[in-house]
Amino acid sequence: MSGQSALGAKTPVTELQEICARRKVPLPIYESAGEDNSTPAKIFSTSVTALGQTCVGHGRSKKDSKHAAALHMLKLLASHGESGIDLDDPQLAISSSDKVMEVRDICVQRNFEVPEFECVRSSGPSHAPEFEFECRVGNIVRRGVHNTKKGAKQVACNEMLKTLQAMPVEENMMQVQSLDQAAKMDTDDNEHIIRNYREYKNSDIKKKLGVKIADRHNYFAELEEAKIDAARSLAMDETMDVQEKCALIPRALGLKFDMKLGDSQLQAENGQKLYSFELMNSEYDCFIFGLGNEFYESVYRYFTTMLNFSFKQR
Repeated sequence: MSGQSALGAKTPVTELQEICARRKVPLPIYESAGEDNSTPAKIFSTSVTALGQTCVGHGRSKKDSKHAAALHMLKLLASHGESGIDLDDPQLAISSSDKVMEVRDICVQRNFEVPEFECVRSSGPSHAPEFEFECRVGNIVRRGVHNTKKGAKQVACNEMLKTLQAMPVEENMMQVQSLDQAAKMDTDDNEHIIRNYREYKNSDIKKKLGVKIADRHNYFAELEEAKIDAARSLAMDETMDVQEKCALIPRALGLKFDMKLGDSQLQAENGQKLYSFELMNSEYDCFIFGLGNEFYESVYRYFTTMLNFSFKQR
């Protein structure tokens, strides 16, 4: 690498701190630079001041934004010839963001299967171990090798991310069945509108006017055990926020749904478009709407309640 050093297992934050320590100058100072709530996924900003320079980084968590700020600083120092970091080192990109989260995001956006991860090999002596992780999305498999399990998982996900991003995006892959399409599937007898109890008593259509909560619980309880276990694992994953869980849990259960972050047909009194979640199941549908974190908490609480998960979202 032309005499330049690579990050290896170090994060940008660690590398920048070591540079300052070697030069015997004050350590980097990190400060919050605000939050952006204009998008469904909150964006955090962090500034870092070191060696007379200041850079700002952005990320989906405070930790990611801190690493992004340190990465920008390392690149700035390298461009001025003040750092031996190789700007072409792929580990720079891997260590500055969560590739596992990015793979999960793109799978949700494109209606792909939930990614699966497995450590397929571990070798080497205790002082120099080597791990190989596998990232699988459907029939696509990518692997990564690193001297830590976390690093190997990130490398595998980075390779998977390159593959998924290079795949053509078909519009029909990004959509879920609409309300109009679902309505066309109704049988002729269900198209009759029951206006009151007298009509119901006199009608030949003896359909249920409502659904018992117990029936909904029983429906979820009778889903495949493997699907319920997958949903439980997602719900317990503390590395994911509640927004991601709202998209991944119903997918793990094999349920059709449509989640809109700004439904043109639903507006608050101030004109702001509401978020909506529609579970389009043939037996028990569900429609939830709201704004921001309260909306996601409502969707998450619905599934944990139906599945009798006793833990709480942190």
